Amino acid sequence: MDRQSQRYRSTSLPYAYRNEGLDFELTEYSVDGGEPRNLNLKAGQTRIKIPPGEEDEWKTVELSGTILLPESTVEAVFPADERAQPPAKLYITVQCHQTIYRGRIPVRDAPTSAGEYEINVVLDREDFRDEVELRPYLVRTESSKRDGPHASEANVRVASGRIYTAVVDPVEDDGRAQIDGEEVSFSQSPHLPGDEKLYYLDLRNEARPKLWVNADHPRITDVLESDGSVGAEPRMRDVILDQISYSVWQQLIVRAGTAVDDDGGVKHQWQRTVIEAFAREIYDVDDVKEAALALRRDVRDPETLPKLMSRIDIELQDYLDPRSQLINLMEEGLQI
Repeated sequence: MDRQSQRYRSTSLPYAYRNEGLDFELTEYSVDGGEPRNLNLKAGQTRIKIPPGEEDEWKTVELSGTILLPESTVEAVFPADERAQPPAKLYITVQCHQTIYRGRIPVRDAPTSAGEYEINVVLDREDFRDEVELRPYLVRTESSKRDGPHASEANVRVASGRIYTAVVDPVEDDGRAQIDGEEVSFSQSPHLPGDEKLYYLDLRNEARPKLWVNADHPRITDVLESDGSVGAEPRMRDVILDQISYSVWQQLIVRAGTAVDDDGGVKHQWQRTVIEAFAREIYDVDDVKEAALALRRDVRDPETLPKLMSRIDIELQDYLDPRSQLINLMEEGLQI
């Protein structure tokens, strides 16, 4: 299944891409700046309890390891005249769905040649809840007018590696913006769309968006309330939630862009969270103000809006990873 997915990813993009083109290995950890210790991961293990030891009280955990960029990946994603000094940078994304956290850890600025690079990832307990995903990316940094099978635009990802999942113990609510969700019968609610709809993002209160899920579809809502991580219903739950989440985030990103003022500021916490989490990735910049103003510009310009929607689509696919959820559901279906 993984090999089939790799072939589909390679042929569905308009340029060469290597989904497993980076060899990402985590080998050591330290707690609160202490001495490094071996992670002792088993072969193929990608889930890591944080902290990996027995500590109950901690503030930060640092994970260390390497990223190997093979020569074969460089040859696959860059034309021959760029391979000696590839116009690319290497970084690790850090994201937590529970707290809507997205960050990047630079590993190597352009040019990034084939080789092995040491990496360090510091996880701050205050930033995360439950699962934190770590994944490396190789990103093209220069545009080119050359035609052919290779990426020609700047700021597009051309290779990635395995995902590590750091499992952080729950922490108390830190006041981050969350989107309220509630089930209600659409047929009995005049302010909501017809009873055939599945969900609706309510933005009447700009300060606090709310997601309504239609209770007129009990079979679907029962699946959404299912527990566990394996089995047919949990797999279907994850796919349905991906579908709903994709639409919700898409709307919130565009809505946040329309709310940006001339100084790059916004009024509400959820707007700031959306810009920090997504706009910086969409425009491949670290500065929040720069990302906010770029989003504002592209939302307002009918000539740039179509390209923006394409970028949003790519970022949401990276964020939600619907491919993995669909594969899980398909594999579950084959066992029935």
